[in-house]
Amino acid sequence: MNSPIKPAFKLRSRRVASHQIPVTSLVVADFQSLLVDTLRKAPALFLYAPTILDLSALEGEVDPAQLEAIIVGCRSEKLIPYALTGNREHHQALAFSLNLAWIEPRSGAKPKTNSAPIEQAESIRKTQVISTPIRSGQQIYARNANLLIMNQVSAGAEVVADGNIHIYGTLRGRAIAGAQGREQSEVVCQKMQAELIAIAGTYLVQENFPDGSGAARCHLVDNNILIDYL
Repeated sequence: MNSPIKPAFKLRSRRVASHQIPVTSLVVADFQSLLVDTLRKAPALFLYAPTILDLSALEGEVDPAQLEAIIVGCRSEKLIPYALTGNREHHQALAFSLNLAWIEPRSGAKPKTNSAPIEQAESIRKTQVISTPIRSGQQIYARNANLLIMNQVSAGAEVVADGNIHIYGTLRGRAIAGAQGREQSEVVCQKMQAELIAIAGTYLVQENFPDGSGAARCHLVDNNILIDYL
């Protein structure tokens, strides 16, 4: 009797956090300069990170050779571009011609609430508590957990969590919440002086923070980080 044929593999769906980098110029030198400046602010955040290139700011058709040069530039900085987003009429066919995936733009999308998979929500029930200061050069990662820091985070330090990050002191370094793509994650601190905030692959650097000081709550709305001073 012949044995039943077993499937060669099983397909599984998994959410992966990706960085979305806007391409505002096809001049390779200009793009590369801006890219390097951005990556220098948080090298660990971008190292071998899956990346979507956003062409929304570009009008009309895009020269595939120019975009290929930009993709090569991203790879030289250890990013992994795998998809394009932008104007479907002008850019979707371009993505396929370059063997890249196409991601529908999220402009105008409503913020997601209670949309995380059940297994993801259950995995963020525990909290890692740190009572000592996080010094420059240190990195703390709360895997499958929220992160509660009862002290300050110094400039040059990096705190990362798959869930929320709460800091009962001054945040001067970098805070990366929702590291595995959990968009409901937040960063809350007693005093906001951060170098960079990232949530589920979306990031905001200090020079783009809104005016304000003191305690702050950072959360993701419409694929943008909002900082509410409390």
